[in-house]
Amino acid sequence: MEIDDNLILQWEPKIQKMVSTSFIIGLDKEDLAQELRIALVKAAKSYDESRGVVFHTYLHTSLVNTIRTLISKAQRIPLQRSMDMNYEWSQDHFYMMPHAIARALISPDTYAEEMEANLWVESQGLDHKEKLFLQLKLEGLTMEEITEDLGESAYKVRQSLREKFKVESNEIDSSG
Repeated sequence: MEIDDNLILQWEPKIQKMVSTSFIIGLDKEDLAQELRIALVKAAKSYDESRGVVFHTYLHTSLVNTIRTLISKAQRIPLQRSMDMNYEWSQDHFYMMPHAIARALISPDTYAEEMEANLWVESQGLDHKEKLFLQLKLEGLTMEEITEDLGESAYKVRQSLREKFKVESNEIDSSG
């Protein structure tokens, strides 16, 4: 596949559509569009038509995974806050709000469910990597993407979680 300006121009409407429907705290729309253009070029370089997948499908998956990775990274970066900052309720300044408050304002029901899930996870005595694994898995990342984010095998962390929960369920079964 030829990688040139025409490639970007051809897929720019798709990129703009995805940018218009995505929101990542701390990343403005143009930065997101640029990240997606970079993902487009990488997808074009790695695309292998002999695998029987249409480029549009391959590209869409690459763009969605790029957005998921950016969201995941944004959630792990502590926001820089200042008393001088103007925390306004507008789409332009919304990214300055603390992440949890922003999510609560966008979708209170989802936020309540997230809080319940977070409380349950915190009550399980999991280490940082196990908690992060669960979070990334719930966000829909692949095991390979999770391995990249964890810096450790996602399969190893998953096995550790399985063993912990198996021990707990055995303890519950034997006490009843």
